[in-house]
Amino acid sequence: MPRPLLGRHTVAATTDVDQAREAVAERFCAHYLALTKAGSQLDMVHNAAPLGEDVMLNYMRYGDEVRITPGTFDDFYLIQLPLAGSAKVKVGEQVVLADRTRASIGSPTEPVDMLWSDGCEKLQVYIRRSAVEEAAAGLGGSGPVVFDPTLDLGRPEVRDWLKMVRLAYDNVEAGGSLMSSPLVAAPYEQALIGGLLTVQANTSLEIASENASPTVSRAVRMAVDLLEAHPDRPWKVAELAQRVGVSTRTLQEAFQRDLDTTPLEYWRRTRLDRAYTDLLAADATATSVTEIAARWGFFHLGRFSQAYRAQFQELPSQTLMR
Repeated sequence: MPRPLLGRHTVAATTDVDQAREAVAERFCAHYLALTKAGSQLDMVHNAAPLGEDVMLNYMRYGDEVRITPGTFDDFYLIQLPLAGSAKVKVGEQVVLADRTRASIGSPTEPVDMLWSDGCEKLQVYIRRSAVEEAAAGLGGSGPVVFDPTLDLGRPEVRDWLKMVRLAYDNVEAGGSLMSSPLVAAPYEQALIGGLLTVQANTSLEIASENASPTVSRAVRMAVDLLEAHPDRPWKVAELAQRVGVSTRTLQEAFQRDLDTTPLEYWRRTRLDRAYTDLLAADATATSVTEIAARWGFFHLGRFSQAYRAQFQELPSQTLMR
């Protein structure tokens, strides 16, 4: 097994379930912990390093498969990034199948129940609840902040946020002094918290949106983010609904109510927008309308031209020749 992360900051290392439970409870919260398979063995390691007063980086592993049920976190948020293996994490009524492509976010008011696979290892970002709520208030939110529990690690804005986590981790791991300075740690923590509030759907953004403009439901906003971030993906409504945590029918009805369209029609318009942008930027002597149409999933040129003209009041060939 690779060397554990944050090896300079060991909190606990044990093969005893009771000792592991007590050690983790002291840093996080009381919880149920048990091996799930007969004959399995615990190999628990918990390393932890605070950045400042509000954010703590953690490395955690248990060895063989374990069930962990903390209930509600109450006074902290926990972003869990699998490094190896996988975990099934139920947060409230939603289930996150966490692996190297998606992480889970537990919010203080949402009950959590987890099943860590054999060999699961995680980098966990602990954030104090009061710090998140204070940051959210500065963005126009109020009250408890609940994040969407699925953090898609492939989204560009999420990757940017992870770079900030990685920079902090690298400095701590190397024994650097940068994060030990309050002049650096405090604003860096605020940047991490503000970044998370910005890149991940949460109730504070809903409140801020309600204060500024007509309400768009969280499921619709999350679906729109996915469609605009990955318009080249062959989306199906059922897959999109699963990603945002609602039924297919609920998502379709929400799109109709909030945006007066359907998810697939919104996706089509998004791809037309991208085609328009590419046609404007293209060299007409080196690129064809057919090539750009195919790039965005339009393989029937006549239908593409008709839809394009309806949206932009000109033919794609006219855009290309500008």
